[in-house]
Amino acid sequence: MRCRTETTLVRAPEAAREARRIVAAICADWRITGLESDAEIVATELVENTLQHTRSTPRLRLVLRDGALTVAVSDDDSQACTREEAGKHGRGFGMLMVSRIAQVWGCTRARAGKTVWAVIPT
Repeated sequence: MRCRTETTLVRAPEAAREARRIVAAICADWRITGLESDAEIVATELVENTLQHTRSTPRLRLVLRDGALTVAVSDDDSQACTREEAGKHGRGFGMLMVSRIAQVWGCTRARAGKTVWAVIPT
């Protein structure tokens, strides 16, 4: 089974809340409610990073394939996403959570920006 959805969020403080709402609805629709909480955390952190570290509008993509859910957020900034040491400068906890939830995560650069993604096994 392969399912895919993508949406552009509004660049606003409520974007992370909207991402959580979308993730919850999609998890219910795709009948993977056991992943809802983890997927919401990952989506929230990736959207928040886009809002904090870029001037871009976040684009949220969810893909269910081969027993795993990929949560991805794209933006127009070419600066790669890195995981800082947690607690350093009061930051780094979000991507630490993502790395602990996800089977694997990464950052893929494109001509016009990047996509930060995380794979959550079902």
